[in-house]
Amino acid sequence: MYQHITRDQRVALAALLRAGYSQRKAAEELRVNQSSISRELERNPLDDGSYHASHAEALSKARRKRSKQKSRKIENDPRLAKEIEITLHPLVSPEVIAHDLPISHEAIYAWVYRSRPDLKNKLPQRGRKRRRYGSKREEKQGWTKSVRGICERSSAAEERLRVGHFEGDTVRGPQAALLTLTDRKSRYESAVKIPNEKCDPIYAAIVKIQRRLFAKSFTFDRGSGFALWKLIEQATKAKVYFADPRAPWQRGTNENSNQRLRRIYPKGTNFDNLSQRDINATVRIMNHTKRKCLAWRTPCEVFRKCCTSS
Repeated sequence: MYQHITRDQRVALAALLRAGYSQRKAAEELRVNQSSISRELERNPLDDGSYHASHAEALSKARRKRSKQKSRKIENDPRLAKEIEITLHPLVSPEVIAHDLPISHEAIYAWVYRSRPDLKNKLPQRGRKRRRYGSKREEKQGWTKSVRGICERSSAAEERLRVGHFEGDTVRGPQAALLTLTDRKSRYESAVKIPNEKCDPIYAAIVKIQRRLFAKSFTFDRGSGFALWKLIEQATKAKVYFADPRAPWQRGTNENSNQRLRRIYPKGTNFDNLSQRDINATVRIMNHTKRKCLAWRTPCEVFRKCCTSS
C-alpha cells in the first residue's frame, strides 16, 4: 500500500542525499519503497533540481490543501459561510450554531482556523487553547517521544570508566555554529564548524567526526538538530542517548567545555568568519592543557590520541 513521505522522512532523505546516498540506499535506510523516493524527488525539487526538506514539505502541504478544496463544505457554500459568520459570537459557540445547521462544530472551528482567522476573536476562548482545571500540560510528542533516555546509559559511560562516550551540543553564532563533542572520561574535545543548527548538517558532521573518534555512545539534549538520531546510530554504530528536558547539568562535561570555548569565542562571535583551522587551533590548546580533574594529565594523554577537529 502506498504511503506518503512524512516530514521526518523528508528531513532524513535530504541529509542522506547530501551525504552521497543513492536513491536505492536512501530508500533502504528509510525503509520505504524506492519508487516512493523517486516520486518524492520528481514532485518536490528546487528550481536547480536539488532537494530540500522544508521546500518539499511546503509543496506537499500546498498540493494537499488544493486537493481538498473541492470537498470543503463551508468554503464551497457562501450562504452557509455567511450565516456562520453572522451568528458566531463569544456567547454563541460553534457547537450551538452546528445544532441548527448541517455541519459539525469541529468543521466550523477548522474553517475559522483555516480560512477565516479574522473570526477567532468571535470564538468562546478567542482562539486560545484552554486546559481543563487541575490538569497538567501534555508533554510534547513528535520525534522526542521515542528517544533513548539518559537513564539507559551504560555504567561505562555514566561512571566515566572508559573513553569513547561523548556528550554533544552546538555553540551558536549569528552566522554558522559549532558542533562540539566532549569525551566524558578524558574531556577530549572535538569541534566542527557547521553552516546552521539544522539536523542534516549536524548529522553529516557527526558521521565525519566518527571516522576518527570511534565513539561508543553520544548523549545530546533534545534540540531539533539531533532529530536524525536513529540515522546517526545507523551510520556510526554508536548508541545515542538524550538528557531529560531542561536538564543541561546532565551533560555537564560538554556544557563546561562549551563555556571554555566561549572564553575564546564569546556570544555574538560570527563563526562564518572563522576557518576550521582557526577552530582546530583552539581545540588543540584545550586538548593539550593539563587538567586538575585528570590528575594533571592532558585530555590527549587520557584519550590516548592526539587531537584534530576536521
